[in-house]
Amino acid sequence: MSPVATVLSAWIFAQAAQPTEPAEPAPAPDETPPAPPALAPPEEQPPPPVPPPPPPPEPRAYGYAGMSELSLAFGYSSVSGVLGGAGFRRFVIDGLAPGLEASVQTGAGTTLGLVLGTLRLVPLRTRQIAFVLTGRAGRVLLSEHDDGWGAGGGVGVIMFLSPNVGLELGYDVLWLSPRSFCADLFSCTIQGPVIGLRLAF
Repeated sequence: MSPVATVLSAWIFAQAAQPTEPAEPAPAPDETPPAPPALAPPEEQPPPPVPPPPPPPEPRAYGYAGMSELSLAFGYSSVSGVLGGAGFRRFVIDGLAPGLEASVQTGAGTTLGLVLGTLRLVPLRTRQIAFVLTGRAGRVLLSEHDDGWGAGGGVGVIMFLSPNVGLELGYDVLWLSPRSFCADLFSCTIQGPVIGLRLAF
């Protein structure tokens, strides 16, 4: 064997005899995935404020358009004494109401019945008080006597005990016709104070 071959063989054997360092094992993959980062809880928003309920509408003053009225009357007349009656009216526009009234007066041996159309004007009104003017005209009925006609009017003040209930104090005058109808009566004029209860709805 030549010296070159001998040296080469010895170098090969020396390299083969050197221990080889084992390779570092690859880290085992983590079987569980990493947890996502914790999110901060959202800030709690306060509930929106509840709006207060709207205030109830204020009651309207007496005599507004569309209001109906039932009236109960009590009074005294210079001719026939005690008076009792009822009526109904409806305001077609603010402060103006046509209606119908019927009443009976008894006293001094005579019964007097009135069936009158009415027209009421309310020139001044608040929720507590109202000033009224009322025109009347219609049929006048007398017991044991011919019937006739009457026309007149009255003034009054209504004081409200509640938004729908009022007490009216007034004075009414009714002139009778024709003259032949009332010639044998005490007077051709019926007049006197009247107290009325007004129920509006």
